[in-house]
Amino acid sequence: MTTSDEERTRQERVKARWFILQRALLASSSNGSLPENDTIHNNPYSMNAFAGFRVLDRTVVDDTANIYQSFEIDNQDWHVIQNTYTPSNDKKIQFYTREVKRQSQKMKRQALLSHRNYGVDNTGNVRVWDAESTLAGFLLDAIFDEREDIGEINMDHLSLEDRAERIANLTSLKKDLRSILLSRTGENVKSCSVLELGAGQAGLAGLSLAAASGCFLDEKKGKMKDLQLVLSDGHPDCVQNNKVCAQIMMELNRKDQSNLCKIDTQLVLWDSSPRGFQNSQQLLDTFDVCLASDCVHFQEYHDGLFTTIGRTLAINGIALLCQPKRGSSLEKFISLVSHVNSSCAEGDGRDCARGPLFEMFLLHDFHPRVSHTHNLLLNAQDVNNISYDPNWHLPLLLCLKKKRLYEEESDGDLARKYVKNYSIGEKENYLKQNNRLAPHNPTHSSALSKALELLSLQSNDVLFDLGCGNAQLLVQALEAALKQESETCGHNDSERVKRIGLRCVGIEYDKSLAEKAKANIETITAQLCNSELLLNRAYIRWGDVMTERERGDAEYLASEGQSAFGKVNDTNAEHLTLLHHATAVFVYLVPNGLKKVKPLLVEAAKRRRLQRELEEKASGGSPCASSQLIPRFRVVSYMFSIPGWDPVAVDTSSKGGCPLYYYEDVDLFDSCTQG
Repeated sequence: MTTSDEERTRQERVKARWFILQRALLASSSNGSLPENDTIHNNPYSMNAFAGFRVLDRTVVDDTANIYQSFEIDNQDWHVIQNTYTPSNDKKIQFYTREVKRQSQKMKRQALLSHRNYGVDNTGNVRVWDAESTLAGFLLDAIFDEREDIGEINMDHLSLEDRAERIANLTSLKKDLRSILLSRTGENVKSCSVLELGAGQAGLAGLSLAAASGCFLDEKKGKMKDLQLVLSDGHPDCVQNNKVCAQIMMELNRKDQSNLCKIDTQLVLWDSSPRGFQNSQQLLDTFDVCLASDCVHFQEYHDGLFTTIGRTLAINGIALLCQPKRGSSLEKFISLVSHVNSSCAEGDGRDCARGPLFEMFLLHDFHPRVSHTHNLLLNAQDVNNISYDPNWHLPLLLCLKKKRLYEEESDGDLARKYVKNYSIGEKENYLKQNNRLAPHNPTHSSALSKALELLSLQSNDVLFDLGCGNAQLLVQALEAALKQESETCGHNDSERVKRIGLRCVGIEYDKSLAEKAKANIETITAQLCNSELLLNRAYIRWGDVMTERERGDAEYLASEGQSAFGKVNDTNAEHLTLLHHATAVFVYLVPNGLKKVKPLLVEAAKRRRLQRELEEKASGGSPCASSQLIPRFRVVSYMFSIPGWDPVAVDTSSKGGCPLYYYEDVDLFDSCTQG
């Protein structure tokens, strides 16, 4: 797959996933759920479209009567899943979880906004994510697989040095886990404690260890220690689901006298503040193993996750975090751990060096099935099949081994400040270096068609797209203009082009997008009539919309004042400016960006009104001349209304139901000079 193919595929995923989120936020059904045909699991671009690596065999149980009889666990929304893992020595491990049925996996607005009510995201309660089952399989593999090497994992693509390092890390991790979880004959330590953070719907990783608790391997390795397991989450709905799964496990354990596992469920918020430290007093330095799956992608919680692991993990305890990269989120969390480690090793100015808090390494290849499936998918990947994306689906395993006591005043303070600073720094750097009015998010073609319909472009219009992206709006406008002229003068290309008076200008801040927009204009021109004259009807300007005032004045002076609207037909689109020429404007900006461009739109509207009044006066009110007057100034804003302005019309008929706000005569609004 070439770089351009990868970029197109990435953009298509981003666009599709934004549409899913958009539909969730705008859903209007009474219970706040998405319409049936827009549930996340039905969308091929969603995270759920990829079936997963299936490290565990997971099947629906039809008859649950023999599993748990205390209350009903199988109804229209829930069912029981049998989870099975068979390692190389054929010792089968089996356990059960209660999970939401696939047809009931609808993302609701209250789930998307649960952080407002509970201070924690609740997407983990929608389904069991693949990283969770992968971590469960890895843990059981580490315990029961008798091989000391890396098994069938293919590392041929690595250098000898990198291969040796990864093998050493993986082998060392498995050895440490066996030391913690297994009890050899004659050892006094008979139990170990495990905490799962962000256990979500089922606490699958923790329950996999609970299912193996007390299990005898052989005379050499001994047996699994009796497990003290805590399944935790910050959302009460997840805690309740974990409680049901724990009850199923404990019910079955009563039939198996060898399994003495104890399971508790707790509400644990990742709170890095001193209050969070006080609330976690009973958990301090308690756990031998800490597990977390898909927990680092919410970057605003990084300091809370870090401090929670630091507080609860015992010295020489191991934390395993399993998740895909998901953009820069995993990298950011790793940088946080590295920052605290290096600051502590060097001393932070308040006391002498204490040494790093964690020993840390990241495993890319840690399970044969995952590595094998990943390689097959990459080799067979079709650019049109975008259901598998390693960035979003391929789980990586981050290992943290605690080397010393966690200190709240130093380690916690370093973590809080670092996350705060890189969050602020990202925003400031984005605004400072990019100075964008909005992030790039392509508009659906149906919305662009509806926007052009609202603007009702005429042959003497000048259309500006502020933040034009890849120029699809301008392309559609040119196609429509050519089609309209075809109905007048047939299919004579040169005659059609001569009659097109419409001019189109797109302004784009992102250089790569501006280049793509120019290429799209050239391509459509070649396809339609291959005319240099048509090419001059449209222009893509790489630059900042907010410099249009200065540009307009400069163009006016360069033309020695001959920038009246009547000269537009003699002017290439390259020399047209928002203030002096625009009659129709399309914007898709965030509210703050709309506030910034309002003064420019008002100024342009005032100038068009003045020019129109002068032309009306010059024509003496002649009906024949009225059709040649400068069009009224119009604006269409997609998704967001322009603050302080009342739209003439609001259209929600395009695909997705997202609004288009249509405005006229914006210079007459009383509030146009405010905020």
